[in-house]
Amino acid sequence: MNHAVGKPLWNRFLVLNCANEIISSKRLGRMKKIIGLAIAAAFGLSACSNLDHKTAHEVMSISNDRILKEDHSFNITGSSRVYISPLAEAVLADEKVEKKAEVKAEDGKAKAGDAAASMEATQEDDAALKQEFSEREEAEFRNAMLDALPDGSIAQVAVDYLDKYPAISSYMEGVHLNYESAVDLSTRQFELIPELAIDNHNEKLSVKLPMKLDAAKWEVYVDPPASVSAIVNAFTDENIGKRLIKEPLKLSLKEIGDSKGVPFDHIAEAGVRAFLSANKAMPVDAYVFKEMDAFGKANHARYRVRHVMKPEYDSVVMKAMAKAFDEELSKLQKTPQPGSTEEDYKNAREFFSMFVSISDNRPLSFQRIFGNNPVVDYYLDRKGRMLASRMYIQINGTHKAINIIGDNVYSNYGKPVFKLNPQGKGITWRELKESFGSDKKQED
Repeated sequence: MNHAVGKPLWNRFLVLNCANEIISSKRLGRMKKIIGLAIAAAFGLSACSNLDHKTAHEVMSISNDRILKEDHSFNITGSSRVYISPLAEAVLADEKVEKKAEVKAEDGKAKAGDAAASMEATQEDDAALKQEFSEREEAEFRNAMLDALPDGSIAQVAVDYLDKYPAISSYMEGVHLNYESAVDLSTRQFELIPELAIDNHNEKLSVKLPMKLDAAKWEVYVDPPASVSAIVNAFTDENIGKRLIKEPLKLSLKEIGDSKGVPFDHIAEAGVRAFLSANKAMPVDAYVFKEMDAFGKANHARYRVRHVMKPEYDSVVMKAMAKAFDEELSKLQKTPQPGSTEEDYKNAREFFSMFVSISDNRPLSFQRIFGNNPVVDYYLDRKGRMLASRMYIQINGTHKAINIIGDNVYSNYGKPVFKLNPQGKGITWRELKESFGSDKKQED
């Protein structure tokens, strides 16, 4: 190689390469700035959009608000199962349960004695039961009836009974109650398809009962299983029998009794809003964050929020619900439903208040019957959307425990899938009733 010629070429290569490096550096600098801004923006948006800085109570309030504002239509797939476990292995969610059978037994004997005395006193004066009780007296009476039973006796007897019959326990574990649900608050369409599923030794069974409520028209559709249709057809005429094969039963709620002026739509809307807003009235410590588990990870959840359904929360929620319902119905009443009078709205408020009062005073709490409070875990995404939930309750016996778990998975937000689409068709109660008494059937 000629070094005299090679050197200028080499120098030219170095100059061009340096120039390219300078240009590339400038471009890279601009690219770095752009990428840096994009990353900063992404982190900024992430920080603003997630709820890491919120308390568990605030996260649940945001989740409830989403149902009314954004997440008002969705599907739910649920399944509940039961299994028996030794008491030592029983787990209430992720907290170990301490055995307190001896304390319960002693307390139960004392209350059993009080029960006998209470029954004798009650039998002496039956007329006292026929008087009209005030709400407070009625609540006290029902509390006394429940207190007459040994604490947890109903549940403990059931668990101990199953412990003696392992074949029954095994059979129960093969029985599941599943359901599919579709909700669309914007069109007021609600669907529920419960399923009794049995999968045991030499035995498989699946029975479904699809139901749909069209709250816009206040019509209920029920599509019975083929076995039910076959039994009903034995008492109806041939025409109804053919329709039962494909058509559901149809019931118009507006035709029941004297309900022409009842503002159904406004009652439903106020009820939903009241239920969701009442959850905000819970004490701050009613919700707590829990470490993510396998169920939450499988459903891509970011937050796991736990709520223990304690009896002391009932009164708080019911009172808040009554107040919220009254406020929501008052707003809706400003543009009353056609045909609904002020008296109809007043009756709606009174009925709801009565329902709340009864629920508020109910003594039959889970804790008093089963010995434990139900535990609910909610699984949410980073924006508070509900992805799944799980309810757990444990019933302790002397040596064994019944564990009941119910899982729910939410999907299809904004595009719920309805499987029962009657499109107005259905056998009305009037048609069914007339068919039962038809001349043709009488001749048969």
